[in-house]
Amino acid sequence: MTTTPFEELFPALPRIDREWEARKQRLMALTANQRIAAMRAGELSYRELCHWSAVAPDEVPRLLTGDGDLLGGGEFEWIAAFLPEIAEAPPAPTPAPADAAARKRGQRPRAQGRPTSAEPE
Repeated sequence: MTTTPFEELFPALPRIDREWEARKQRLMALTANQRIAAMRAGELSYRELCHWSAVAPDEVPRLLTGDGDLLGGGEFEWIAAFLPEIAEAPPAPTPAPADAAARKRGQRPRAQGRPTSAEPE
């Protein structure tokens, strides 16, 4: 008696993609910080990003894009990176160390002084 593989007996049934199942398990075995680092390094495929966003949407970093941010909490960072207003925006200025320290203490940072006269010639 010969045996026929299950897939040949029922060709209309969807097949299990064992490689994809293994990739999903490896992705979800990472910590949230490791997934974020891999996303920002461009190491995750579109399919992996979609799966992560569906399984653990609270872990995926979000950006406020200005369109309905109050209800949805912003757009997933990996999607927002393709929006023209985000992708083409100049990088945000990094605060001076003194400003960051003042913000931690709950104080308002001081204004930066500007030169009032030109340098002597």
